[in-house]
Amino acid sequence: MRKSWALGLAICCTLLIVLLFVAGRMLYIKFDHESYADITDKTTQTSLILTENQTELATVTDPETVESITALLSSYTYTQYPHFFKPGEEKLGGNLLTVTFSNGNSIGVNVDGYVFVNGDLRDIEGSRGQEFYHKLYLLFYPNAK
Repeated sequence: MRKSWALGLAICCTLLIVLLFVAGRMLYIKFDHESYADITDKTTQTSLILTENQTELATVTDPETVESITALLSSYTYTQYPHFFKPGEEKLGGNLLTVTFSNGNSIGVNVDGYVFVNGDLRDIEGSRGQEFYHKLYLLFYPNAK
């Protein structure tokens, strides 16, 4: 009788620990987010470095282009990646577009819609990563349709 009671108690305690871990992770995901201003340390940018797959494409200093890129980037809230397991390298290794700011911080998104803030896998509010990629791609390559 004591062995079965001890086993039941051990199972209940293990389930409680797992439940607390899951609840803590969900709260962390829900409340830990960064805005554009948090990432850039300021709201106005004078130049941006555009990178595709770690190859620098251009340094943008044109105020109109900088404004259109920052307007897109500031329209999203960057949250923790909501899943317990990260996707495989084949998903994370797709075409990566990155915008680097004057303070060295960066925001990037790959073709599969995975968002990276300073190289760390993040998500955007509403999980609209592929939409974000397409909008950023059109700003990187304005002649593309």
